[in-house]
Amino acid sequence: MYRYCRVGKEVFLYTKINRKKGGIEMNIIKSFNDTIDYLETVLDDEIDEKKVTQLSGYSYSMFSRLFSILTETTLSEYLRSRRLTEAAVILRNTDEKIIDVAFKFGYESSDSFGTAFKNFHGFTPSEVRTGKPFKLVSRVQLALSVRGGRSMNITIQKKQAFTVAGVNEQSIN
Repeated sequence: MYRYCRVGKEVFLYTKINRKKGGIEMNIIKSFNDTIDYLETVLDDEIDEKKVTQLSGYSYSMFSRLFSILTETTLSEYLRSRRLTEAAVILRNTDEKIIDVAFKFGYESSDSFGTAFKNFHGFTPSEVRTGKPFKLVSRVQLALSVRGGRSMNITIQKKQAFTVAGVNEQSIN
């Protein structure tokens, strides 16, 4: 099991100790990137939550939460942004009908696609097709960054349940 905590903007991922191999498994970044690779291949299709679980090692909901912590954007928002980016690229580079592009990326009508597209890109699909600029959201790629050479001894402890009480005071000026 992997554990994580966030302190300010720093995210700490704890991996399980593999005593047989005598080290720490460092495949969390690879499993996340493999999962993101899968999600990128199904932008125009349904997401198989079991496949996400298999690739990431987490339930779909846990992967979504971890994704949000690591990228500071929700998984659904990331996927929507990537779909609208890919739709704009297709519209700019091909003669594919707007309605076909809308259906390809999961929109049920050209109106709902047009509204989402304009809200995201600032221009209608037709305007982007004829040369107006559009937002480009690139795919996420996680990487491990190590700073400092300090050693930290980390222990995770389970504490007994306890009660917390507080007072909420408001003053009117």
